[in-house]
Amino acid sequence: MTPLPDAAWRISRDVARHLGLGDIQDLVLAPGGRLNQNLVATTPRGRYFLKGSRYPDLETIRKEHQVIAFVATHNIPVVKPIADRAGETATRAGNRWWVTYPWIEGTQLDTDGVSPTTARMIGLTLGAVHRVLAQMPGPASTSLPRRPLLNATEARMSEVERAISRTPNPSAFDQHVLASIAYRRTLMGRDRSSHEGFASLPTQVLHGDFHLGNLLMNRASRSGQASIAAIVDWELTCWGPRIWEVARSADLIIDLATDLEKGWPCLREYLSAYLQEAPLTPPEATQLAPFYRASRVQSLWVIEEHYRRGHAPTDEIAIDDLAALDWWYRNGEAVGTFASELVRSTKSIRPILT
Repeated sequence: MTPLPDAAWRISRDVARHLGLGDIQDLVLAPGGRLNQNLVATTPRGRYFLKGSRYPDLETIRKEHQVIAFVATHNIPVVKPIADRAGETATRAGNRWWVTYPWIEGTQLDTDGVSPTTARMIGLTLGAVHRVLAQMPGPASTSLPRRPLLNATEARMSEVERAISRTPNPSAFDQHVLASIAYRRTLMGRDRSSHEGFASLPTQVLHGDFHLGNLLMNRASRSGQASIAAIVDWELTCWGPRIWEVARSADLIIDLATDLEKGWPCLREYLSAYLQEAPLTPPEATQLAPFYRASRVQSLWVIEEHYRRGHAPTDEIAIDDLAALDWWYRNGEAVGTFASELVRSTKSIRPILT
């Protein structure tokens, strides 16, 4: 294991001293995560997760922690950040803000580990989260665009194309990106008629990044059933239509592969369970797939990250992105039809979380 630089030790000691956690006895890089390099510190008082915030302003971090505190009061499994004596939950160290959490033991699943039973549990949990978040007043720090930003998306795609054109010998990755951009333009032209209903979709606070990497699982019980120990990483909390997160989470959690058949058992259980906790309206069900597809078309950050850095930890996601776009174009109507049928037939049951 590569030793951590002195700066990491210095920062962690400053944070621990500020919060009164004791001397750092051991410090390692936190497992997981493609972009963030977080730390796990051990002191005489226990183990702690030190998260370097992506945000330079303290107010945005405070809003994130307000959401965590709110859902915690409604029995949603989260880990609350440790506050200092003044009640502040972020500590300035080095050149950024650091947030410290008690260490939570838990495992992370990958898509191969998601069975229909697990998908149902996740759907119930996301429904409960949305039901609670719907009670929060006011927009979050960021909002999802209600209408596709077609002109801005075209400008961003053109900028990437210009970057590739300046490359003497375009790589296989460059060629893949060019194909992805061409397909995006095709979808932007085809989907314009479906955008009209987006502006009337109801909006609320969302987790913003609800996927397997942010779900810590308890070990399976004797019955063989795992449970969620904590929902973590609320940094991307945002305001928008919840159907975006319903579809995005399914996309990231379930192995949808290249056809609907393979992922259908898990998708069916996930959507059915979600609707039991947080029923959708008929217009929401109809717009679920078109809205998510439109948001994916204009989501270029994994591509742009590559050309900012020359190579990025997210390149693998960028490679998979084209297949995912195509999947939602070919199967989105079937998903929307199923969701609409469920909305007509599903009655709200007693909530699992209150």
